[in-house]
Amino acid sequence: MCDTALSCCTDKVFVQDKVCTNWLFTAAGTQTIYSDNISTIISGTGYVKYETGVGALTVNFFKIGIVAAIQTLVIPVGGSATFTVGRFDSISFTTTGAAQGEFCITVRYSL
Repeated sequence: MCDTALSCCTDKVFVQDKVCTNWLFTAAGTQTIYSDNISTIISGTGYVKYETGVGALTVNFFKIGIVAAIQTLVIPVGGSATFTVGRFDSISFTTTGAAQGEFCITVRYSL
């Protein structure tokens, strides 16, 4: 039941973490580049830079219990993309050959 205050919600502590890394594939394949072990309700903002490689890089955002990706980015060689995604659990990269680039994400969640 709400009181007379402007908000009916209890106070929450929000946390923000930033992770940046270089990534490398020595051959074609799929790798999980980020996996959440904190909470099922997270949101993230970041970018993927695809510096060298062959063919496009496919970036998929997944949620446990949903087979298909909830969001997909396709990045050409030498390109980059930004994203803001909510309610995901993992991020995977798929390449058609050797490739490298940079990945950065700022994740937000409540404790």
